[in-house]
Amino acid sequence: MGDNSRYYMMMSLKTGTPVEKDVPTMFHSYFCINEYVMRLGRKGLGKVAVYTDAKTKDGWKLQVSTVAVLNRRSNASIKAKVNGMIEEVISSKAGDMNHSDFVKAVIAGVFQMKIKKAASKVYPVRLVEVIKIETLKAPA
Repeated sequence: MGDNSRYYMMMSLKTGTPVEKDVPTMFHSYFCINEYVMRLGRKGLGKVAVYTDAKTKDGWKLQVSTVAVLNRRSNASIKAKVNGMIEEVISSKAGDMNHSDFVKAVIAGVFQMKIKKAASKVYPVRLVEVIKIETLKAPA
């Protein structure tokens, strides 16, 4: 990636069958390292973890794991509303994007800012991070 401020992001690629001298690779998963994820939560802050199955415009089925850190501890109804907002943003934006554009938006942080802006309408959000993207089904 070349950006040292994104040290916590990892990607794994899956190799296909070799064709002559070339070995095709495709995206398999994206994740944040555990140390970074554990540092997100602090005492007195609320945390909402969301696991969403999304389908991109080009037919990839992905499981997107997102964590939102709220400014304070909050009750279950507020967390449920934030959870719904995050699921709505993920499913709508993923449906409008190609797989490669979706992954690039997550790596660049654009996607997290869209989620933060939408979820902050319900309750003030300190930080949003997509901690994992797993490929459930790649197009044939």
